[in-house]
Amino acid sequence: MKNKEELNGEEYDSLNDRKTNSSLPCSLQEIKEEGELIDGLESDFKESTCSMKEGSIQGSVFALSSLALGTGALALPIRCTQIGCFWLCLSIILIAFTTFWTLSNLINSARTVNGKEYSTSVKRIIGKIPAILIDIILMLYIFGVIIQFNVIIYSLIGRSIYEFFIDKKEYTDFSLFNEGKWSSVSLKYPIMLGLSILIIPLCLLKDISKMRFASMLGICSLCYTIIVIIIESPWFYSNYRNNKYKKEDPKTHANWFDISKGFTSELNFFTSIATVFFIFACHQGAFPVYKSLKNNNEKRINKVFFRSMCLILIIYLSVAICGFMTDPLTEEPLIIFRKSIFENDIFMNIAKISLALDLYLSIPANYNSFRASFFLLVFNTDKIDTWRNIFLTIPLILLTTFIGAIFEDILSYISLLGGFCCSIICFLIPGSLMIATSIEKVFSLKNILRLVVLGIFGIIGLSAAVLTVIKMFSKK
Repeated sequence: MKNKEELNGEEYDSLNDRKTNSSLPCSLQEIKEEGELIDGLESDFKESTCSMKEGSIQGSVFALSSLALGTGALALPIRCTQIGCFWLCLSIILIAFTTFWTLSNLINSARTVNGKEYSTSVKRIIGKIPAILIDIILMLYIFGVIIQFNVIIYSLIGRSIYEFFIDKKEYTDFSLFNEGKWSSVSLKYPIMLGLSILIIPLCLLKDISKMRFASMLGICSLCYTIIVIIIESPWFYSNYRNNKYKKEDPKTHANWFDISKGFTSELNFFTSIATVFFIFACHQGAFPVYKSLKNNNEKRINKVFFRSMCLILIIYLSVAICGFMTDPLTEEPLIIFRKSIFENDIFMNIAKISLALDLYLSIPANYNSFRASFFLLVFNTDKIDTWRNIFLTIPLILLTTFIGAIFEDILSYISLLGGFCCSIICFLIPGSLMIATSIEKVFSLKNILRLVVLGIFGIIGLSAAVLTVIKMFSKK
């Protein structure tokens, strides 16, 4: 007889049917089995509501949510300004449930071929070339994220220096300090180069398991930042109504519903939706979560996906609405860059410092994923050779720093990564796997609906990527 850890839904249904459908009395052995089964169900209930251990439902929800949560959430308020707060929130809700759908179907598709990794599942279902493509896109995604981290870190350091050490009479606003001193070549490049040199030894580590604390620090610092934004939003909104809002001037009105602003010459509708794609990207991380989940049947993994999406949906909607209320006219790429209305906003300054530290320590973990994929793809091995590691790591870290120093537009990185990488990783490839493993005919109504929905998301994302590249080079 199986232990309660080995029970699954099918066995329970079989046993339950035997009890309800039989006209004969249950034997003592059957009663004993069913009693143990009830104990197992009670244990599952306690686990799903209380336990945070590795492999539990709640622990898996936390793990998957931490993979999705990131600095992209801090760009939601400006996207509210660009396409209307209502429409951005609606798109967040829609994409949250679409992400749940694609995550569930991605794992179900992988189960049909016993796929344990994303690229392995793609290779076994639709071929070697798409698998290589997904590996390359994942590496490009990580490469872009590291560049984005460098840009945000440098900006956060500059703003922290301005808040704590710069005379506000000489520079009344950070933009003046940024243009006057902080962005000067003599200051900018040495600082960014110094930061990259300091992080290289950590990136060279072959085993970064001892740096797992960085992910916990990241969740704590981001949650702290979000709490500060939410708590301070009423004061900022009152300041907007009293000092910026003018009834007779439409330019000072908060954009709650006007989606037409997203279809001006900038076409911010596409880049705004790409930002939402970016904040829900967690499909690669779904496989480790699935493997670590105890009794990882379809029902339990779907519980993890659904609860994770609900959790981060609440967080993202809170950031979008409260951040938007902080300054409905904001032009800052991230809400933490807002101009403070307090004489000394110590809580937000702490958030900036902790977030900069978190992003800095997250670079080795992200780079490790890039390096592992690179060695498997190029050298067909998962063993990290010392000299290859050195020749790959040092140039690549310096290259990400150099690109970050040239292209400083944070929103462009988010739009490009969300539009190109995430639309393929999160929608187009999972959609292809769904159709390839579907029991229906290729052109059945169900598959056609899948193609239409995920195809629209893919078109929006790729359009955003093209628009972003054009904007980046036209500015230069």
